[in-house]
Amino acid sequence: MLVCDCIGLDFDEIKEAVKQHGDDIEAIQDATDAGTICGCCTETECDKVDITLQEAIEKALEELE
Repeated sequence: MLVCDCIGLDFDEIKEAVKQHGDDIEAIQDATDAGTICGCCTETECDKVDITLQEAIEKALEELE
């Protein structure tokens, strides 16, 4: 699942960052560079990705419980 089109970031990479940083979106962005170019994936809707960054973080947290 594509999370950030600008850098080709997928859900598995976000899940790994969530393992280290929990739901701290700023730390996840620092670790992955998600949302640092166009910012679309940080919006509530983005037609460039399969899942937004916030949705990916929430899904990762659920899967890691």
